[in-house]
Amino acid sequence: MRQDWVYHKFMKAWVLLLILGLVACSKGPTDDEITKAIQASYYADPEVKDEKVAIDVKNGEVTLSGGVSSDAAHLQAYKLASQTAGVKKVNDQMQVGVTRAARAPMPAAGPPKEEAKAEAVKEEAPPQPREVTVAAGTAIRVQTIDAISSKTSQAGHTYLASLAAPIVVGDSVVVHKGANVSLQVVSAKSAGKIKGSSELTLALASLSYKGHSYRLASSSVQQAGKSRGKQTATRAGVAAGLGALVGGLAGGGKGAAIGAGIGGGGAMAYQALTHGQEVNVPSETMLDFTLAEPVTIVLPPKKSQ
Repeated sequence: MRQDWVYHKFMKAWVLLLILGLVACSKGPTDDEITKAIQASYYADPEVKDEKVAIDVKNGEVTLSGGVSSDAAHLQAYKLASQTAGVKKVNDQMQVGVTRAARAPMPAAGPPKEEAKAEAVKEEAPPQPREVTVAAGTAIRVQTIDAISSKTSQAGHTYLASLAAPIVVGDSVVVHKGANVSLQVVSAKSAGKIKGSSELTLALASLSYKGHSYRLASSSVQQAGKSRGKQTATRAGVAAGLGALVGGLAGGGKGAAIGAGIGGGGAMAYQALTHGQEVNVPSETMLDFTLAEPVTIVLPPKKSQ
């Protein structure tokens, strides 16, 4: 009798343990665990990781929606979801033919910021030309290229010359020696028309430099021919009718011209003029002028160091 009682007790305990084990096994993963498992499998798979697939799990039943870029991606997404532990059923609502969209990168410190700075530098506007103003009162020395004569010249005629010394503002050369300069005849009187005397008055007209042309207003240089054995050479005032700078550009700075003998020693330049009834200014004659109005010069951007 006692043996039967022990046997029945043992059987009851064994059945109870079996039932508890079966209940524990049937519980399975939660919907949230299934969702995370499917997402993890998608991220790990190169065919699916960049696809826009939405995952919804309710009571072990998975619904896949959104877009995929190809049939291969569509099949792989369905397969990975159906093979996930705890999934009872997969409802396929995915659309094929939707372009992949790159997932937003995780924020990171260090290198990405440096790359962003580099991109910002690339997008900066290109350097702009510089504008430098040569002040009124600046001495300008030129060398004639064309020969000029009071006999053949008339007021308004222009002749070619070149800059004999660079124009400097501060410590920087603004216009280099050799730049083209135009001289204008302010007045010309031939000895044949005025008994015993001839006169020729010149002034700066324009400057051409680096593709730009600048109209100049300056003092004038006047030379008189022989009259009763006397010859005079004077420097006159500001040339009439010479306009200001063309272009409407603005700038600042004080200009200065480099070159020995500019200013008070300028009278020596006129000794090269031919003495006689007519006033002749040969080619390569040095002449000194003074700017009456400021002129703004446009220069290329400074080269980056």
